[in-house]
Amino acid sequence: MKTSTIATIAVTGLGLLLIGGRSHATPAPMGDGLQAVAPVRGLAAEAGLPLAWGDFLALVAWNESKGNPQARNDDDSEAEAAAEAYARNRERFAGCGHPESAYTFGSGGWFGMLPANALAQIGDAHRCLPPSSVFEPRVAIAMAVGFARGLMRWSRYQRIPTWLNLRAMWGWPTKGGDQAYLAKARPKFEQHARDVGLPVSWLDGTPPPLLSTASEVLARLRA
Repeated sequence: MKTSTIATIAVTGLGLLLIGGRSHATPAPMGDGLQAVAPVRGLAAEAGLPLAWGDFLALVAWNESKGNPQARNDDDSEAEAAAEAYARNRERFAGCGHPESAYTFGSGGWFGMLPANALAQIGDAHRCLPPSSVFEPRVAIAMAVGFARGLMRWSRYQRIPTWLNLRAMWGWPTKGGDQAYLAKARPKFEQHARDVGLPVSWLDGTPPPLLSTASEVLARLRA
């Protein structure tokens, strides 16, 4: 996944890095996706998310981690991106007690997230969760909800409010609403949709609102 930019709280401007590159996960044969991402859909349902949002998160997880919650990308470019994200958020995590190295290893989890900015998605009350929380499925679902809610506030998403546009923005927010880019990316995302049991026409549907905040989702999943 191309290194992304998004704000951790506001979503104006280019924002800050959140999602890292694709995690190192062993590619699964085509057709294995449905089973591999079933836990993603299961936790999304447990969190009370609309069914279509479980499908979307499964689609993202298939590309980023092949459904492996422990997938990890610690190559040099990812570690550098994670370090930059931590540097921007250093004050936020002051006093939390975690070593800097815990935030700067790279990216990982179901959704290939950079720890510092992923934690910012779930609010100040949870800012001191361990950076390794990106590998915890319940926390990762909440982080992903926070990220998606932020993307949907971008005018680039609102120009073309489809799953396809949102999926493209997940990896490269500034390409949102770019018809040429969406056309180029469509074949890949259509294949991913088939891999997780979705018809390719699903990509042109409109996402329903995400009414719950990331913090609320996390509370449900921890109840």
